[in-house]
Amino acid sequence: MSARRQGLLAALAAAALATAASAQPLRVVTLFTVLTEIAREVGGGAVAVQPLLPPGVDPHTFEPAPRDMRALSGADLILASGLGLEPYLRKLAANAGGRAVIAEAGGVLRDEAVRAGPRGEPDPHWWNSARATAKVTRGVAEDFARLRPGEAAGFRARAGAYERRLAALDAWAARELAGIPAGRRRIVTTHDAFGWFARDYGFTVYPVSGLSPEADPDARQLARLTDLIRREGIRAVFVENSENSKLAAALARETGAKIGGILYPDGLTTEPDGSTYERLFRHNVLTLAAGLK
Repeated sequence: MSARRQGLLAALAAAALATAASAQPLRVVTLFTVLTEIAREVGGGAVAVQPLLPPGVDPHTFEPAPRDMRALSGADLILASGLGLEPYLRKLAANAGGRAVIAEAGGVLRDEAVRAGPRGEPDPHWWNSARATAKVTRGVAEDFARLRPGEAAGFRARAGAYERRLAALDAWAARELAGIPAGRRRIVTTHDAFGWFARDYGFTVYPVSGLSPEADPDARQLARLTDLIRREGIRAVFVENSENSKLAAALARETGAKIGGILYPDGLTTEPDGSTYERLFRHNVLTLAAGLK
C-alpha cells in the first residue's frame, strides 16, 4: 500500500472517530442543583447530565465521596457553581483524572460580584438573582458550544428561551415586592445568602452568621443584630431549611419579632415548592412579601 493511500485511510479513520465522538451526547457532571437544571435546559438531547449534588443537600458542606470520582473521570465537562462555593474544587481537579474540562459557571459574574462578610468576599449565592442566573445560563451555553461546536446553535437557542423565562420571573418578582415600603426592605435570616437578591430589589440583609450556614455566629454580631431589630422595629425574622435555623428562631423570641417564614437559600429542595428553579424563586419572593408587607 502506498504511503499516500495509507495517509488517506488514516485521515478518513480520524474523521470517522471525530464524527462518532460528536454524535455522542456531551457528558456533563454538575456540582450544584440549579446548574443541573440549567445544563438540562440548555443541553437538551445533546447533553447527558449527571448531578453529583442531590436536591436538599447543603452545597456549603458537600464533599465528593470516592465513588463520585468514577463519574468525574468519565465526564467531558465538570460544571461547578464557582465564586468560592466549592472549596474542594482544586483537590477535585487533581484527583478526578480523565479528560474533563472544569468550568466555574459563576465566573461570568466575577466583575459584578456582590461582596459580603467582613473581608468582602464574593457572595457565591448568585442563583438568588434571576438576572445573574440568566448570565450564568448564557455562559453555560458557550461552555457547551466550545466542546460541541456543531450543536452551538441549539445550545444558544435553548439558553435564550430559558433566559426569557428568567426575565419574566424577575419582572414578576419586582411586581410582587413593590408593595413593601423601603423602610421594611430588611431581611434578617440565618446566613448571608441573599446579597444578590438584595441588589436586584433594594433590600438590606442582616444575617445571623456568614456566607455559610455552618459558620459560627459571632456573639457581638448577635448582640448588635438583637439591638438593631428592637431599635428599628423589624417585624420579621426568616428561618431557612438548614440546621442553624434554631438561631434565627431564638433571635425572634428574644426580640419579639415574628417568624416570617422559611426560605430556601441554597438551591433546589426535596419540597415541591423548591423542586425547580422557578418554584424555589417564587417561594422565596412570596415568603418575603408576606412576611414584610
